[in-house]
Amino acid sequence: MALAGGSLGTWIVLSAIKDEGIVSHTVLASHAHVDGATITYHVDRAEKLGLVMREADPDDRRVKRLRLTAKGEHVYEELWSAAREFQAQVIAGITDAEQARLRRTLAKIRANLGVPADAAPAHRTGREAPPRR
Repeated sequence: MALAGGSLGTWIVLSAIKDEGIVSHTVLASHAHVDGATITYHVDRAEKLGLVMREADPDDRRVKRLRLTAKGEHVYEELWSAAREFQAQVIAGITDAEQARLRRTLAKIRANLGVPADAAPAHRTGREAPPRR
């Protein structure tokens, strides 16, 4: 991520907004599975870098909605590319059957830990989800 001009925090913010669309801090924190203070820190940093914008919610001016800027969209694409390259490196030489077995095993581990099935990394339409590092 660093080589692509980002960080884990930047990736969390950008990918969650990209997955969910224009969102509030609460939705973003829930999607990223982090607390409010952590997501606020990362959003503040992304805003200072010009990657996201905060806008007042038209239905509740106390709520701020987040959206990607054009620069944020560009950085997201750069980080997405880096994530795909990393994923390819991680799974090199692992057959499709082995990958499927690993996904089933990880799903069982999540279930054993009581993590809801919808907490698994989201899959984007037409794209396979990159690993969250």
